[in-house]
Amino acid sequence: MANYNLEVSSTISTGWEYAKKYGLLVAVIYLVVSVVSGGLSNILGASVSPDVYTQMGEAMGRGDWGEVARYAQTVNGGFGSSVASFLGSLVSIIVSVALYNLALGLMSGRFTEVTFDAFKLPAQTYLKVVAVELIAGIALAISLFFCIIPFFFLAPRLILAPVYQVENPEAGVIDSIKAAWNMTSDNTIPMLLLGLAMAGILFVGFCCCCVGVYFAEAIELFVLIAAYNQLKNNL
Repeated sequence: MANYNLEVSSTISTGWEYAKKYGLLVAVIYLVVSVVSGGLSNILGASVSPDVYTQMGEAMGRGDWGEVARYAQTVNGGFGSSVASFLGSLVSIIVSVALYNLALGLMSGRFTEVTFDAFKLPAQTYLKVVAVELIAGIALAISLFFCIIPFFFLAPRLILAPVYQVENPEAGVIDSIKAAWNMTSDNTIPMLLLGLAMAGILFVGFCCCCVGVYFAEAIELFVLIAAYNQLKNNL
């Protein structure tokens, strides 16, 4: 049984205080990531509709090789889009891991300002976080497929796993997932309420001419780390 219960209002308040100090620079980082991801998509091409492959096959059947060549160019653009999506995801993962490390460092006093030193983590740490998020994502997808209710039970219990992995790089992937599960014991409802509050913050940010969404993401980052700092004592 957990000895420490999440205080939602206190967690949001703490996250807001740190966001007021460091949120603007963190928001700029989120904005840059968004611009880079969008730029990659524009450079490498747009996605391909499944109908293109069907039409390409029909053109082959008719012997219309001009049409085949035209569809082939479209497919190549789709491949570029897949590459862009992969590279964009890679950039997002690297930045999210670094920002977890940054927020952890700022709240613990290890960092005193927004610094690129937060990116200085072993490559193995980045890979472990990817594995943690992949396993958690698969578990959530399965829970959502069977019934939406288990999803709302699992999501609050697993969301802190990547943060734990960043702070404890020596831990194994499964150990990080178990740690997140154990630290949120008896805190499913508070974590769910916190998630709803964070969704509300993101919505308000989106309404602020869409630009505010990046600052809202910065607030969410510090709120999440504040929740982690409260609940890790259960371990």
